[in-house]
Amino acid sequence: MFRNIFWMGLSSAVRLGTNLVLFILIARHLGPEEFGHYMFWYGTTLLCALLANYGLSNMLLKEIAQHPENAAKVLGESLSLRLALSTGILLCALGCSAIVGRPELLLMLLLAHLVETFSETFYVAYRAARHYARESQLAACAAIVQLAFITVAVTTNQHAGVIAFAHLAGKAVQLALILPVSRRIFGTFSLQSIYSTFRLAMRTKAYAIDNLLGGAFGNIDSIILRAHTSIDIVGIYQSGMRIFQGGIQAAPILANVFLPEMARQALCEKKNPRVAIILQASFLVYGAIFGLILAYFSDQIVNLALGKSYKQLSALLPFFGLLFFLRFFAAAWGVILTAAGHQVHRAKFTAIHLMFILSVGSYLAYSMQAQGWLIATILANLLLGILQMIHSVRAGIGASLTSSISMVSFGCLLFIPVLFWK
Repeated sequence: MFRNIFWMGLSSAVRLGTNLVLFILIARHLGPEEFGHYMFWYGTTLLCALLANYGLSNMLLKEIAQHPENAAKVLGESLSLRLALSTGILLCALGCSAIVGRPELLLMLLLAHLVETFSETFYVAYRAARHYARESQLAACAAIVQLAFITVAVTTNQHAGVIAFAHLAGKAVQLALILPVSRRIFGTFSLQSIYSTFRLAMRTKAYAIDNLLGGAFGNIDSIILRAHTSIDIVGIYQSGMRIFQGGIQAAPILANVFLPEMARQALCEKKNPRVAIILQASFLVYGAIFGLILAYFSDQIVNLALGKSYKQLSALLPFFGLLFFLRFFAAAWGVILTAAGHQVHRAKFTAIHLMFILSVGSYLAYSMQAQGWLIATILANLLLGILQMIHSVRAGIGASLTSSISMVSFGCLLFIPVLFWK
């Protein structure tokens, strides 16, 4: 297990590093206002792409781990569903491009996200089949190519539309690298019939709902903030969210390692609380470390990475830090629910979490702008974690309730000095 974590960690460390550098380059080059436009469309198109993603990643992890002999069939079904959904979304976007203000950002960034959806299908299959080293190598190469394209666009002083095209080109190269390797590993996989695709969509709708609701976090915020604040505030907030999202890449690393193992235990009807305890400890420790770095070194991070034009972000990063910790608290319980087959309950809790954010967050964003939105998301993630924790413990699939509450309470206390007295 720890060897798998190493390979996943190495892969994501490269992707984390390149993504951070990538968005820092874009933010510094475009400035808060234009970066706000770029990230508004980045988040909006990512929400659209979540429909094509359909939450199939967790399903693939679980089913390929339990039945590796069916990997090619499951891959073909997943690709067919994602292709059908992507085609419909792209046609709608082409119609909308005639009436929006920045059609080049809409189309280029949407295509980039849709292409990424297909690449992620194969990445997940590698993890489920324990090809961690291969996935690590491909992901690292793709991340470097992506960074190279963006760097050329920025250093040649290109506008946001060209940068979006460079983003798309990097994703296209990534998919081109993955396809031949995947055929060698899994054999021939072919697109399925419309009937089979529809059956898969019906069978996995709980995954889709959970993914759409959970994926809205970090992307719908641009739309809400744009309605209540100026576009430069959106740019400043999203510059912080990019740092946040860079760090949160560790969540799928840990989930991709622990979820298949817990799914195999569930198939054999084995209960090993040690795996759940290690999972929770890993999530909480990482969440605390990264979150505290954001909170206590906010000035240094902003000055070093983004420059004086983003100085307003320093006051927001401590809130991002606490949010990061609580996000990992909730994510640990979410993995446990998925591995045990309680995906429907996870989707319900995520829906409650999102409704809380939209209602409370909209009000606080109106009165307190970006800080208000962050406070709402902090409370919403705490609520999500508690709901998932209570259900898991009642169902007998989680670790000790007392120890979990103690750990998360202690972690929250560490953020109090910087939040209230900085």
